[in-house]
Amino acid sequence: MKFKKWNIAFLGLVFAVLIVVACTNYFVDPFGYFTFQSGDYDDIDFPVDTSYMQRELKAEHVLHFSDNYDAYLLGGSKAGTYRPAKLQELDGYRYYNMFEIGGSFYEYYLETQFLLEHANPKKIILSISGGEVRVEERDQSDVTYQIPAIMSGESKFLEMFDFISKDIGESLDRLKQRKERESREKYYEMPSTGERNMELYYERVETDWENYTTRYVLEEFDQHMRTLFKAPRRAPYIDEGLEYLRLIKELCDENGVELLVIVSPAFIGDLSIFESIYYWEFLVDISMITDYWDFSGYNDIVLNPYNFYNEGHFYYETADLVIDTINGTDSYPGFGVYVTRENVMEHVEQRKADYERLQQEYLETGTIQLQGMEDASCLLKN
Repeated sequence: MKFKKWNIAFLGLVFAVLIVVACTNYFVDPFGYFTFQSGDYDDIDFPVDTSYMQRELKAEHVLHFSDNYDAYLLGGSKAGTYRPAKLQELDGYRYYNMFEIGGSFYEYYLETQFLLEHANPKKIILSISGGEVRVEERDQSDVTYQIPAIMSGESKFLEMFDFISKDIGESLDRLKQRKERESREKYYEMPSTGERNMELYYERVETDWENYTTRYVLEEFDQHMRTLFKAPRRAPYIDEGLEYLRLIKELCDENGVELLVIVSPAFIGDLSIFESIYYWEFLVDISMITDYWDFSGYNDIVLNPYNFYNEGHFYYETADLVIDTINGTDSYPGFGVYVTRENVMEHVEQRKADYERLQQEYLETGTIQLQGMEDASCLLKN
C-alpha cells in the first residue's frame, strides 16, 4: 500500500514538473514561437534577435495579413536590407520582406508553394545571395533555421509540443537576456513589413566607421583572398539549387505570378565561399531558366568595404541602388547587368576576365586594391 502511494506521489510530482516546464515555456516563450502565432508584430513586447524562430513569425504573418500585400521578397540574410517601401517604387505593389537567416533554394521553393496556397501574390522577387549553393537544408535542430510546420507539411501539434517541452533553462536564460537588453530595445524592434532593423549598424557608422569596417568587414580579408584566388572550390549543391529554381519558375508561370530574380551584391571577401568556374556555369544555367539581374561580381560597389556592415551584408543604400538600377532611376557604372540567354556568355566571360585581372594583381602583390571611404563608390557618403 505504501509502495502504491509512493508511486502515485512520484507520478504526481513528475506531472507537476511537466506542468511547470510547459507553463514557463509558454508564458516566457524563449523562442517567440507562441507569441508569433498571431503573426502580429504589435503583439511582440520583447527584443527579438536571430536566435528566435523568425521563420514562424513570417509564415504566420502571411497567414493572418496577406490581404495587406501584393508581392513578396524571398531570400537569405542579404535580402534583409531591401525595404518594402523602396521596392514599391518598382511597380506600385505592397511588399512584404520574407528574408531569413541562412536561406536555401529548397526553402525558397517551400515558401513559393506556401505563398501560392495561402496568399494571392502578383509578384515574387527572389534574391540569390550566392551562399545557397553550399547547403540544401539548414540544421533543423536550431530554431534559427527551423522550417515552420505550416510550411514544411510536418505536424503542427508535434511542433507545438516540442516548443512547450523545451529545456526550462532556455526560458530562464532568455528572461535574463531580455532584462539586460531593455536599454537597447530599439535595436531589436522589427519593422512590420519584414525587413531588417539596421539602426545599430548606422550608429556604429556615426561613431567610428573606419575601425568598425576594419573589424567586421575586413578582419578575414587576407584569408579569403587566398581562398578566392588560390583555392576556389565547387559548392556542393549547385545542381539542387538549379532544380529548385526551375520548380519555382514553373509554379510562378502556372499561377500567373511574375518572378523577378536578383543575384544580390556580395563583398569580394564573401565571394570566396562560392566563386569558381562552377559558379560561373551556375550563372549560365540560371539564364536558361529565367532572365535575372546580376549585381555580384567585381564592380566598384562590391570592392568597397564601406558599402557593407559585415563581410556578407550590405547597407540600405546598396539595396536602394539595386532597386533604382532595375527601375532605371539611378545607376553606377558596372553595377548591375540584366542577364538573358542571349547575353549570358558575354556576361560570364567579362566576370571571368575581371576575376583573372584581380587574381594576377593578387599573385603579384599579395593583395588587391579596394575602393575607399572617399571614393564615389562609397554609397553612404555620396
